[in-house]
Amino acid sequence: MSKRGSSTPFDRVIASKARKSEASFGARVVRPFIDRVTDPGSALVKNFDMDAIRLRLMRGGFPRGLRARDFLFIKLVMPFVGAFLFSTFVPIWANAMHVNSPLLWIIAIVVGAFYGWKMPDIWLNSIIRKRQTEIQLSLPDMIDLVTVSVEAGLGLDASLQRVAKRFPNALSEEVTRAMQEVRLGRSRIESLRDMSKRCDVPDLSAWITALVQAELLGVSIANVLRVQSERLREKRSQRAREAAQKAPIKMVFPLVLFIFPALFVIILGPALLIAINSGF
Repeated sequence: MSKRGSSTPFDRVIASKARKSEASFGARVVRPFIDRVTDPGSALVKNFDMDAIRLRLMRGGFPRGLRARDFLFIKLVMPFVGAFLFSTFVPIWANAMHVNSPLLWIIAIVVGAFYGWKMPDIWLNSIIRKRQTEIQLSLPDMIDLVTVSVEAGLGLDASLQRVAKRFPNALSEEVTRAMQEVRLGRSRIESLRDMSKRCDVPDLSAWITALVQAELLGVSIANVLRVQSERLREKRSQRAREAAQKAPIKMVFPLVLFIFPALFVIILGPALLIAINSGF
């Protein structure tokens, strides 16, 4: 008699088959179909740089778990979706403009296909910019804690691992991945350089370059971290001052387009009505 809660090999086989049968529709049907359409040997896929797509997805943190093949499939399908959506509005536009011409359909299909082709890139670029901004903003605080940990006697790797656990953001994910590569036997310099390439954030790249040079030249890591922390904090304050100086210029367009017309209606509206009633 086996103990309660123990499982036999037969039970494990049954459980694995049950998990496979309960797999999602996307894993069983959609994903294999995408793999067939985006096969690297096809003439269509050869025209695309899959490594560049994979690098962009990596910089975006692989949003929604997309692979390079998944993104390429979406990019190939979206022109047809965009053309269909734009063509559905053609009867409305034709009735509004009192025009019934095949040229309107052609324009709608071409414009819809163009926007459908560009929308995946626009979406991915926005995610990359958001992630890079998050890394850039959290970098000075993280470097401060790494500096304190190194000055307290911890090694650089242990300090990075400890600090990465306290920051649940994109930067901690990249640092954790780099440290995992180091534990698997890769050199710290190569892991940090790859992290710099993945993130593509100038401040992070400059910090990693300083760390690599300090390690190669034998300079004290604590001093380098302290200098880099002060430099990044000064750059962050400069960006804040620059954004504050740009704010009045950015406020001109909302004022001219939305606020001034409403003020003109409120101020000049009664005078205009009086003038109309007076016969002017």
